[in-house]
Amino acid sequence: MVYVGETKLQKEIQLVSRRDAFPKKVRQNIQNGAKSHFHLQNGLLWYKQKRLYVPEGRVRESLLKECHDGPLAGHGGAKRTTTFLKKTYYWPNLKDNAEEYVKTYLICQQNRTFNKMQGGLLQPLPIPEGPWESVSMDFMVSLPPSRGFDAIMVVVDRFCKMAHFIPTKDEGTTQETRTLAITFPI
Repeated sequence: MVYVGETKLQKEIQLVSRRDAFPKKVRQNIQNGAKSHFHLQNGLLWYKQKRLYVPEGRVRESLLKECHDGPLAGHGGAKRTTTFLKKTYYWPNLKDNAEEYVKTYLICQQNRTFNKMQGGLLQPLPIPEGPWESVSMDFMVSLPPSRGFDAIMVVVDRFCKMAHFIPTKDEGTTQETRTLAITFPI
């Protein structure tokens, strides 16, 4: 992704950089001989030899706009926008700025699709009128073996909340579970 008129962008960055404190500090460190990932070339500050430092202001905003809303970008989301920008440009918190821009971009938010079905309204179970009219069952499995059993079937009466714990085996079938629930003395 290239800004329209690369030299125009570079001239604009040079003008804005004069007012930005970060490039001044880095330039001073470079002149003092400090080791840095930045270097100066033609009055511009470059990060790791290939990424142009962009000072804070409208230049960053226009780059975000072009790398997200531009005809070649196609509203690709925060990750794609960040990837486009990081190929050529650098500024502190670039990723955060791109995420914030995409998150607040109205058109993307209006057209955003969700992969999950929306949940319907909750439907409460009817209240039982007497004991053992309605029960719930659950299994506690993969327990240490005890007296030949390694699982527990939990049966709870929904009316009085009485619970029964029935020892069973992990590999029980549906028929065995049905028989166990019916024959166990309640």
